Amino acid sequence: MNINQILNSEKFHLFTGVTLILLVISPLLYIGEKAIIGDGNILLQRLEAMRQTIIVFHQWPSLNIWNAGGQPLEGHAGIFPISIKGLFVLLFGTQQGLNITIILYVISGYIGSWLLASIFWKNSLIRNIFALLLLVNLPLLFHLSAGHIIFYVYYLFPLLLFYFLKFSDDKWAGIKAGIVFSLAFNDTPAYLLQYISITILLMYFFFIVTSDSHGRQMLFRWLILFSLMVLTFTSYHAITIYQIGNEFPRISDLIFHYSWPDLLRSYFYPFTEIERVFITPPGVSGGSCSQSTHEIAAYLGIIGFILVVLSLNDGVRWWHTLILFLFFAGIGNDGLISPMYWLQKLPSFSSHLCFSRVRVITHLFLPFAMTGGLWLLWSRLHLKKYGRSIVIIIGIALILERLIIGFMIVKDTHLSFENADPFYSSHLQYNNRDVGFINVSILPPFEATQLNIGILRGGGDSNIPMNNIDIDGYFGPIGEDEKGYVAEFHQNSQIIEPDFWSPNKIIFSKLDPRVPLTLNLNPSSAWYNNDIQLFPDYKIVEVNKKFEVMPNVNGSILLKYEFPGRRLGILVMSVFFVLSIFIISYFRRRDNRADINSAE
Repeated sequence: MNINQILNSEKFHLFTGVTLILLVISPLLYIGEKAIIGDGNILLQRLEAMRQTIIVFHQWPSLNIWNAGGQPLEGHAGIFPISIKGLFVLLFGTQQGLNITIILYVISGYIGSWLLASIFWKNSLIRNIFALLLLVNLPLLFHLSAGHIIFYVYYLFPLLLFYFLKFSDDKWAGIKAGIVFSLAFNDTPAYLLQYISITILLMYFFFIVTSDSHGRQMLFRWLILFSLMVLTFTSYHAITIYQIGNEFPRISDLIFHYSWPDLLRSYFYPFTEIERVFITPPGVSGGSCSQSTHEIAAYLGIIGFILVVLSLNDGVRWWHTLILFLFFAGIGNDGLISPMYWLQKLPSFSSHLCFSRVRVITHLFLPFAMTGGLWLLWSRLHLKKYGRSIVIIIGIALILERLIIGFMIVKDTHLSFENADPFYSSHLQYNNRDVGFINVSILPPFEATQLNIGILRGGGDSNIPMNNIDIDGYFGPIGEDEKGYVAEFHQNSQIIEPDFWSPNKIIFSKLDPRVPLTLNLNPSSAWYNNDIQLFPDYKIVEVNKKFEVMPNVNGSILLKYEFPGRRLGILVMSVFFVLSIFIISYFRRRDNRADINSAE
């Protein structure tokens, strides 16, 4: 095989693409003992809490005992053991498990992009450029650099789109798309997955309207099989998330609208330095959600814009319409003509504080138009002198531009402890402690959880009050380093050591049966003592009284944290599993009869 054959082979393009993508995301990998700052540290804390609960204590991860005096871990959107991320974290540890997950997702994203491109373009070079443009999504890289590591679920979307667009050719595309969607949902069903769900719904109705009778029949079949897979594989996690949503309603009332100068700057200025705005500017709602570079950067560039315009030469395609819709969805939510104004009326979407993240999905579809423009140039110029070289140079320039910007963005995802805020090394003072579980007011969440230390006032998104121990009537947990601290468990002002301690089960004996035991935890309706619910209908967010439990007459207490929704989730999942078997068997029998009739 000569050099030209190698350069033109699909395997070479695939190898080159995967190598380049892994290179550009390399700063995201948590290599070495680094300080993971911001939201990335919070995610790692939750993953570490899940891992320790299962590996160390052999319990299902229901309560995140290490954060804010106890928060639900079961039902958290981004934490679920039965997911690709969860399984690798359990097998290889939090940091390395996440590394492996990111690598696998990126590779699957590239393969999915390559398959997706094959539907529209047969030229290997054009397909490779499309795949690389789709994966080097600059708004996504800005979010990843902010520690929004859960957004790498984006890399499953190309494969999801591929199995949707194959609805007329592959009878079982609905099953395959449903499995991919379920993998994404069980990993992280927030923001990006919800936006891609709305997008696919719009695409579905478009193809229903534009397809012939056979196409509509195949679309209905696709929807049935897709829904069965999703309901079977996600119902348990969805029900537990619903329980959390009921207990911790999060409704965004932030209103803002980007000006045209701001929009033009975000799409045509290649931000490489991060502006972190955490104070809401006068007249602007949203603070960091509307002004931080992480949340507004959406670089397209002049070359990319020209290619998008050129692609219209072949007519308005469905992706042009989607791009326009998604673009306007990211502008604001302040009026009836704004798509996001209506989207935020839907369940779950109403919780989106930073809805500008929809631009990540906008940049999922922009490569369709950019590659369409590039293909137009290829079709017109590749037979002319230097024409093919010009197109190749433009494609390479697009990729390199994004690779360089992407690398500059993500290079500060993790820092050495010496270069990070001193907060991220404050846990080192506890490395040699010889005590059991304690709560401290403020430490870096992930590092503290590794040391089995609880964090009461820190750790990012919290469903319960934090930094408010001076408010009258607040009786929540206080830290060992705070005034008034007695112990994690005390009775008659005496320190009490439990016979057994774990995140979801605590046992005491030899207590004074006449005096309540006080626990430095948050009360909630999920706590039971000897199978008797301690705080019926009491939300953990309502931390306005002490966690006190009266011992039994024999001086014993058996505390268990029973997360609601588990039994219902298992039941619903089982029902849909059985239903899936019956319906898939029906389709198989019908296909076999059709094959026999056609053969005759």
